[in-house]
Amino acid sequence: MIRVGIGYDLHRLKKNCRLIIGGIEINSEFGAYSHSDGDCLLHALVDAMLGAAGLGDIGEYFPDTDERFRNVGSSFFVTKTLDLINKNGFKIINMDATILLERPKLVNYKQIIKKNIANLLNISEHLVNIKAKTNEKIGEIGESLAIASYVVVLLEG
Repeated sequence: MIRVGIGYDLHRLKKNCRLIIGGIEINSEFGAYSHSDGDCLLHALVDAMLGAAGLGDIGEYFPDTDERFRNVGSSFFVTKTLDLINKNGFKIINMDATILLERPKLVNYKQIIKKNIANLLNISEHLVNIKAKTNEKIGEIGESLAIASYVVVLLEG
């Protein structure tokens, strides 16, 4: 059986915060303000994986009200979620992501993000796709007040 899931996440950007995308620290004057490390790409990935498996959403497993997850690296959420979907008989076929961020441009980071996510998911790099878009200076993302990510995951099980 083939199943598809979509994930979405958004975080405010603030000065004096780190910007982590796909488990990679990005050189930026702004970073994501969040309970964990604020990695909206990995948060969207977790939601997509859980959704495809019919297992709920990230907040059910890693709530932002739980102090155990304060400042936790989101790679932890991905590996725990991968274990969960594998235990439920699913494996990842591929994933596709879109990151919405006005600046900095991510062209020099996309390949390392792709490699890191492939390693986290234990899949080949050619099964991971990363796209980065601006919001054409429109809205909170366009004004560099926020970052968002969409992720689609295809599972087999």
